[in-house]
Amino acid sequence: MGAGSAAQGEDPGRLVRPFAIGIDNAPGTGALDLLTRVVARRGPGPRDELRPERETLLRLAADPQTVAELAALIGLPLSVAKLLIADMVEAGDLAVCTAAPQLPGDDVLQVLLDGLRAL
Repeated sequence: MGAGSAAQGEDPGRLVRPFAIGIDNAPGTGALDLLTRVVARRGPGPRDELRPERETLLRLAADPQTVAELAALIGLPLSVAKLLIADMVEAGDLAVCTAAPQLPGDDVLQVLLDGLRAL
């Protein structure tokens, strides 16, 4: 076995670079920010098998998730995940949740600081 090949049974990791992920249209992501919550409008189907990132997003977004959470869970850079999520929202696969979570005092930075201190 060559030095560059993975041992049998090992997970080779991501084989496709983030820039090679297919995004149908180049949608604007202006309406999406890190805390925008999205939810799947349908489950993964046969046409999603060849697009593993989309299939994974549909599974993960069965319950409302933020854009930042989804990007972290699928292991893509935030900019790529935002483009992919915006494309899926435009296609009707994902829907933006209209009711934003109420943060105490609407001070996101204070909530973040409190969370970091709790670690």
